[in-house]
Amino acid sequence: MKTISIMLASLLVLIGCSSEPPPQWGVEIEGEWILVNDLHTHTGTWDMMPPGFQNRLANRAPDAFRWSFGPVTDWLLNPDSIISQMNNAGIYGAGVFALYSPHTTGLAPNDFVSERVMTHPDRLYGFASFRADQWNLDSAERLAELERAVQLPGMVGIKLAHAHQQIRLDDERIYGVYEISARYGKPMYIHTGSSPNPGTRYEAPYADAAYLEDAIKKHPEAIFILGHTGYDTKNKALTFVDNAIELAVKYDNVYLEPGALGAERGELVIDDFVTRLKNANVLSKVIYGSDGVQMPGYLKEHLENYVAAMERNGYTKEEMRQVLSENFIRVFGGLGTPPNQIAEADTGA
Repeated sequence: MKTISIMLASLLVLIGCSSEPPPQWGVEIEGEWILVNDLHTHTGTWDMMPPGFQNRLANRAPDAFRWSFGPVTDWLLNPDSIISQMNNAGIYGAGVFALYSPHTTGLAPNDFVSERVMTHPDRLYGFASFRADQWNLDSAERLAELERAVQLPGMVGIKLAHAHQQIRLDDERIYGVYEISARYGKPMYIHTGSSPNPGTRYEAPYADAAYLEDAIKKHPEAIFILGHTGYDTKNKALTFVDNAIELAVKYDNVYLEPGALGAERGELVIDDFVTRLKNANVLSKVIYGSDGVQMPGYLKEHLENYVAAMERNGYTKEEMRQVLSENFIRVFGGLGTPPNQIAEADTGA
């Protein structure tokens, strides 16, 4: 049985991924190649996930193969597999998130993530996180751990998921996290909007980015990246999107990320979504992300769907370039730039 599981995992990866870098990074738009970085990917292991989340993942497989989803998931989430999916999609660099959501999506500890991204340090970039399930008892210890974690090799940012971690977006008790972000210059990815994952809080104070406004105003040196741009994934609706966009318009330190809008659950709203971003003139604040890598080929499929939506809705090549790579490179101080492009910039070519 173990052999069959490994064979199935290998087959799925071979179907969806390439282990070799592409001849040209990015996507081709009207004969011109546009570089792509993906802010939002995950790592971990099957055993780090709670039973509810394991069941949600396994339900995607045919009944006859659900028993094999553990080894398949372990393979999909290992760094070499992530790199293979990136190569297959033409994506150069990707953020990889630590997780401390033991009752929803599970754990991917900081040291674990640091070790994994350092297997490909030029292309994988870690985001540290923290536990909050006993915050009233151990907040000082958890903040000290986060401060240590942001200094680990390969860590470039911080990940928060209020809805998964059972924290209100306006909870002043975690303002120390934002202070660490500002002090160390580590941009924060903050999950906004709802989630279909078991154990997630769906109420507005956990999903609506408007509840973050006080924190944003009080921490102007911290960069807030509003994950999913408030997309109400559970209901497949743009319920909180306009409030997230309004914050990006209003504050210099607020950015947006469209993770999961290019997935199957977003197909009915993606055109409306990309149009709202364009009409609000916030494309200089949008950083592409996918929320991968749930299935073989997911990174490529999400990217293709998102690019197609931008093309259908009148994005220029320059606007697509901002969203797909330039904003990422600017916010993260040059990360996500292939070595040949760095050399060309240094020589003025």
